[in-house]
Amino acid sequence: MSQRVVVVGVGRVGLPLALYLADHGHEVTGLDVDPSHVESINAGRMPFLENGAQEVMDRVRATGRFRASVTTEPVGEAEVVILTIGTPVDEHLNPVFNALEKVLASIGPRLRKGQLLILRSTVSPGTTEYVRRHLEATTALKIGQDLFLAFCPERIAQGHSFKELPKIPQLVGALDDESRARAAAFFRPLVETVLESDARSVEIAKLFCNVYRYIDFAIGNEFMMLADQQERDIYEVLRLVNSGYPRGGLKSPGFTGGPCLYKDGFFLVDRTPFPDLLTTAWKINESVPAYLIAGLRERMGSLEGKRVLVAGLAFKRDIDDARNSLAYKAIKVLKRYGAEPLEHDPYLAQGDFAALVAQADALMVCTNHSHYQEQGLAALAAGGETWVADVWNVYGLGQVFFHAPDDLPSEPA
Repeated sequence: MSQRVVVVGVGRVGLPLALYLADHGHEVTGLDVDPSHVESINAGRMPFLENGAQEVMDRVRATGRFRASVTTEPVGEAEVVILTIGTPVDEHLNPVFNALEKVLASIGPRLRKGQLLILRSTVSPGTTEYVRRHLEATTALKIGQDLFLAFCPERIAQGHSFKELPKIPQLVGALDDESRARAAAFFRPLVETVLESDARSVEIAKLFCNVYRYIDFAIGNEFMMLADQQERDIYEVLRLVNSGYPRGGLKSPGFTGGPCLYKDGFFLVDRTPFPDLLTTAWKINESVPAYLIAGLRERMGSLEGKRVLVAGLAFKRDIDDARNSLAYKAIKVLKRYGAEPLEHDPYLAQGDFAALVAQADALMVCTNHSHYQEQGLAALAAGGETWVADVWNVYGLGQVFFHAPDDLPSEPA
């Protein structure tokens, strides 16, 4: 059944969802406070990389089922309103509700009886209860009777929304049975599986998914450091541990940044008497750039005056999102040691990668973009003497640190 849907916030979470909903028959309006962003979307231009998104945008614009707006008027006409506004953390790593409060204040006067309000972004536990209290205090609507409220988090991997949205089970959490039933009914035609529960359990489940991955990555990074201190490469150890062993599965090391994973654990540590695992994972992952730079410095004697190519500025493979990317921390550390950082990213800081390698005394692979794998070892072989920190094993040598051309195969791929 087609419904009128408003998606508040058409960024990297909201816009793919809005397009997906429109492509499945709903009449969708995406709200955003940035007029230039809205203008670009209404002109049919995707503002960021997302596999398959441009094709879907072209299709739904042709049907007239999707548009973007800077005004909140469409909220009053909608049956479903979806908020993709999260709760970030402040400088003390405490949840901040300012953005959410501002959105609720702007749409509150337009909310009406019978609507379903869905919270979509990752939030701290208790946020759904907070929103209920806020709305009941600032409007005449009672949650579960007049207005229906649910927390239904997105769980997709950025860049793969249209592949994963129908496949990944949709969690639906609410504070009352009617809100839960309405939210579940909305998502059932859109996804293969809907899992229902109470709101706080779903809030925690979303956080646990992210925090578990973050801790998993931290183990991979710490093992990389431990193996290096034993003068061995982690990738050879991983081969021995994981090959054919049913209880293997150790993660590879790498940079772990982005706007979600690094902060989500801090939504949980304010009450636990044992926050050490979560905070230590953060310390380990955040230390990887400095550790690799120290490894280059040890091997090169000094970084002062040396040109170091930082390859990959996005926080994740094959996307154009640099939010909270650890590549920028690497650049700061390099400058502190007197190095001259060079930058390359196939999506953010384009240039002739081979030419930059030829200029560089060292190369740090900060993001495992497929572009660097496709370039292969040829650029390194032709680039002269270069120390390489390849924590992702992009070049397939199984060595975190190696020297080109000395450590390269005789016939590079």
